[in-house]
Amino acid sequence: MLKKYLTRAFVVLSAALTLVACEGTKTDPRQAFVGDYNYVTTGDIDLYAGGVKIYTFPMDQEGEMSIALAEKENAVWVKVMGDSTIAYVSGKQLFMDPSYEEAVYNDLVMNVKLVFSKAELVENQLAFTADVEINATYRETINANGSGTVNIVATKK
Repeated sequence: MLKKYLTRAFVVLSAALTLVACEGTKTDPRQAFVGDYNYVTTGDIDLYAGGVKIYTFPMDQEGEMSIALAEKENAVWVKVMGDSTIAYVSGKQLFMDPSYEEAVYNDLVMNVKLVFSKAELVENQLAFTADVEINATYRETINANGSGTVNIVATKK
C-alpha cells in the first residue's frame, strides 16, 4: 500500500516539476527590447524640384525613445517624440511596418513615407536605417520630390 502511494506521489511530483521547468525556460523575446533608449540619427534627405536640388534636410540629431510590450503576441510599442508605432519581434530582430505621414507647414504640404530595415539588437544597442521618400507641394503650384537614408543607432539606458 505504501509503495503504491509513493509511486503516485512520485508521478505527480515529477509531472509538476516538468511543467514548472518548462514554464521557467520559456522567455518572451520581446523582454530584451523593452526599456528606454537614447538614439542618434545621421543622414541627409535631398529635395528636388524640376530635377534641381533645392534643399538638403540634415537628419543629424539625438533624442530619446522607449519600447514597451504590446497586447499582441510578438508585438511591442515603439514611442518616439510622443508618437507610437507597433513593431514586431522575432528573436533578436525588430521589424516595423512602413510609416506614412502628411505634414503641413504654412503653404507647404509634404507626404512622407518611411521604410525601415530590420533592427538588430546587439548588446543593448539597436541599429537600423529608414529610407525616406517625400512628395511636396508648395502653394499648390510647385512640386518637389525627395529621398534619402537615415541611419539610426539606439542604445538602451
